[in-house]
Amino acid sequence: MRASVIIPCRNGERVVGEAVRSALAQSEPPLEVLVVDDASADGTSEAARSAGARVLRTEARRNAGGARNIGIEASSGDVLAFLDADVSAPPDWLARVAAALERHPDAVAVGGSVRSGRPGRWGDLDLYLNHSEWIGGSPSFKGLIPTLGIAYRREAVGPVRFVETNLGEDASFGAAVLERGGRLWYDPGIVMTHRHERLDRATFLERQVNAGRTIYRTRVLHDRPGRILVRYPPLVFLFPHLWMVVARMTRAGRAGRAVRLFPWLFAGEVARIRGFFEARRQFRRDGDFERPADAREARA
Repeated sequence: MRASVIIPCRNGERVVGEAVRSALAQSEPPLEVLVVDDASADGTSEAARSAGARVLRTEARRNAGGARNIGIEASSGDVLAFLDADVSAPPDWLARVAAALERHPDAVAVGGSVRSGRPGRWGDLDLYLNHSEWIGGSPSFKGLIPTLGIAYRREAVGPVRFVETNLGEDASFGAAVLERGGRLWYDPGIVMTHRHERLDRATFLERQVNAGRTIYRTRVLHDRPGRILVRYPPLVFLFPHLWMVVARMTRAGRAGRAVRLFPWLFAGEVARIRGFFEARRQFRRDGDFERPADAREARA
């Protein structure tokens, strides 16, 4: 397997070096590690280069989606391994990816579980509300795996490219790839450590608003579970996601933590509902959302 590791980064001087080093320390070494510096105002490029990455820099902001597109075009591997700048990969990440892709010919991508590298209230809330589906469980095929640490077969991606935004670009990308055929394999033995830097009350609520926008946007664009919420918006007031989060935490042996965090989990879900209806108003005003790009269109 020839894997190109692609790391989008904006103002991540403090964390990107560790992400790069984790990619270079793989038991199955990558072909290359590319950091796409998205017009950072700090020393992101220098930190990434010092850690051993090849650095590409944008002069104007392209967001996470646009930065990943630049990495795709500049890379030469037959596997596109996406890693976020605030995530550390385990040493066997790429080896497990290679084994899974060989074992499952219909798998277009392989992703793993997520753990918080920032213990405490805000780190836990970020983990459970945004990544509860990937905090454990059994190996299986899934409809979505976050792009903070996932590897795609290049041939499966084909002409699909990310929407140049930070809002649900990974969910739309994954759905667009699946629409070409194939499935996503989830290996919980791959444990990605998410060291989110911006963790406080205001940021937590902002992230949940954006998650609500993403839920509406991706269900409009793609045939994904929960699409009924677009047709019948009042169903969101039944808090379906909140109960799924609590159930997943319970199955993972974290019921007590769910009870202690419940007021904040509830507040996060209220923020998600707000974002859902904000996106709905935007769609009703504008008539559509930007869709994942075809590489040929992106170059035109």
